[in-house]
Parts: sequence; structure tokens; C-alpha cells
Amino acid sequence: MKKWVVSYAIIIVVLLSACSANSGTTNNETPKLVNAEIMIPGKISINKNSELTVMLTQGSEYVDDADQVQFEIWKGVNKEESHHIEAEHTKEGKYSIKNTFKEEGLYYVQTHVTARGFHVMPTKPFIVGMATEDELKTLEKELQDQDTPATNSGSHHH
Repeated sequence: MKKWVVSYAIIIVVLLSACSANSGTTNNETPKLVNAEIMIPGKISINKNSELTVMLTQGSEYVDDADQVQFEIWKGVNKEESHHIEAEHTKEGKYSIKNTFKEEGLYYVQTHVTARGFHVMPTKPFIVGMATEDELKTLEKELQDQDTPATNSGSHHH
């Protein structure tokens, strides 16, 4: 009788563990990364409202359910003087802000996106108004560096 109870208990444990191992997943695929593409207008003038947008996708699907999307903006090398603006979901994976820039020069925008268990923080340089020769050289170098795959996403999975 004791062997029967032990055997029965083992069968129940095996069945329960098999059930819980399958719950919530249908395959062993790794989730696709959330991709964040920053879109900046071709020309940004000082003292005029400009729209900055980030397009969020996961595979071929738009991400319309991000937990948080913020834009961090700073001028030149002064990241410690940056300001954060909460983005609004506008449509089909697009999240946008409006911002007025008071000075000409080289700026950076970094989006802080938390969506579907990922946190991505791409950064993109851009020019407001006219730029100095040095700022243009810096921008050109930054854009070339962003073309290398390892530097432009800054993401990790939670």
C-alpha cells in the first residue's frame, strides 16, 4: 500500500510540473527586441515649435502599448543640463513631443522607452538653426558612428 501511495504522488507531481511548464508559452522563441527609431524634421528653426517623434516596433508590429516614452534633450556636451519631456502616443507606434529651441547649435535627443519588458535608449544628434564648422564635423562623426549596429540601440531586457 505504501508503494502505491508513493507511486501515485510521483505521478501527480510529474503531471502538475508538465502542466505548469507549458503555461504561457507555446514555443521557446526569444522575444523580439523593441526597436526605437528617432525621427527629426529636416530643418529645425530657433524659437519655433518643432515635433520630434520616435517610432516603436517589435518585429513587424507597431508598439502602441509602451509603458513609458520620454525624450531627453540637451545642447552640445551639456548632458547634465538636459530636460525630459513625456511623449504622447499619436498613432501606429509613433510617440511625439513638441519642443521650442531657444539657441542654435548641435543638440542630442535620447528616448527612454519602456515597452514589453524592454528598455531602449537610442540617441540621435541634430542641428537647430545654423551650426559652427566644429558642430557640423561632430554631427557628421556622430552619424557615421551610429551606422555601426552596436552603438545605436542601447537596449536591454528585463
